[in-house]
Amino acid sequence: MKLRFTLALLASAVTIGACAGAASAAPHATGAAGARVFTEYVAAPAQFDLSLAEISFGAPARIANAGGPRRSRSALRIALRGTAGLNYVVGAVTRFNVRRRPRVLVLVVNRRPRGSLAPDLARVGLRVTAARRLGAPRMLLLANPFTRPATGLTPALCDLPIRGPTLTAGDLRAVLSRGPALGGFAPAAAVAQAYDAVCGRPYSPAFRQAVTLGAGSSCEAGQGIVAGCCPPNAMCASPSPPPRPPPLPPPPCPPCPCPRVPCPLAVAPGGGTAIACPPQSQPIACPL
Repeated sequence: MKLRFTLALLASAVTIGACAGAASAAPHATGAAGARVFTEYVAAPAQFDLSLAEISFGAPARIANAGGPRRSRSALRIALRGTAGLNYVVGAVTRFNVRRRPRVLVLVVNRRPRGSLAPDLARVGLRVTAARRLGAPRMLLLANPFTRPATGLTPALCDLPIRGPTLTAGDLRAVLSRGPALGGFAPAAAVAQAYDAVCGRPYSPAFRQAVTLGAGSSCEAGQGIVAGCCPPNAMCASPSPPPRPPPLPPPPCPPCPCPRVPCPLAVAPGGGTAIACPPQSQPIACPL
């Protein structure tokens, strides 16, 4: 009887230990399952231009903000899916929430040099890692604001609650930077400048020059293409040469040396140059 009681106590202790081990492993399993990876594609821009995408999340605010706003933003990760080609790709997370949810801005700049015949990518793939409670991502995109400017409408992605006149680098946290960078602009600053340019806010002319590789012109978004104003990807061509003047008519034939009859042909002494005169009658040889 005593042996049976001892065995029962040992079995109970093993069961309790197993339950305690499972309870200690549960938070790690929940943490791993609390993140989801999404695949998004951003349309690549034309040469000497950019694309700007905004990624938001669709979960209700009370659910998306359950873990705290800072935790949601810090959990966001962006990585390339595939190659960037000749593009400069930057991803940044806003340091503020929009309706209790973070936003992600992705900038793609076509850095293919002038004269290069390398093919452009049609799109750039991204892997977005976010907390599961944020819900599925939704993306807004605007491409080619410099070479194909749109007029009259404000892009839908221009809805960030900016306190000042412009979005600044301090408002963003860069989480991705791949490809040949823009001279003079850190990743977060480049994204902020692109947002301001796309949304019609003040931005640095040096940013436009950096994107268009020095091919900028006096055209600005909203003005359209007017006389003397070409898009940055316009090819320079030499002006056509002026048309040549028509050839001068041949000089008239000198008067025939014959005294009384028409002279169709006069030959200088010694077999020199012959002068052809318009025939008016039967050929008659003039005496030399």
